[in-house]
Amino acid sequence: MNIENLIEDYKRQTKICSEIDYSDKDSVKKNNKAVDRMYQIVELISKSNNQNEIDEFSKLLKDKENRTNLWSAVHLLEKLSFDTKTEKEALKIIEKVAKGNTSEAMGFQYWLKEYKSK
Repeated sequence: MNIENLIEDYKRQTKICSEIDYSDKDSVKKNNKAVDRMYQIVELISKSNNQNEIDEFSKLLKDKENRTNLWSAVHLLEKLSFDTKTEKEALKIIEKVAKGNTSEAMGFQYWLKEYKSK
């Protein structure tokens, strides 16, 4: 599968996640499958270790539709090689979400603490 197809597939998964209905068991299952698929895609990109593919994936940091930027920021930092500029851009996206008192914000505050302790 080429990088363009992988990125399109990744965006389809973020769309599924953006439509989750936590009161519907099937919706939650669909969401979990989408998250698993995103990790598979990032794993494929990581295994190929092709800097051009990683650079293409990094462009998702600018895609705010369906919170693709947030998903890709986390996956990029967790699984891929990147330069300082890309790391700063990804961290900025996550830090913005981590501000606040929602459970999501607290989850990202914890994630950032873990990330920065490595």
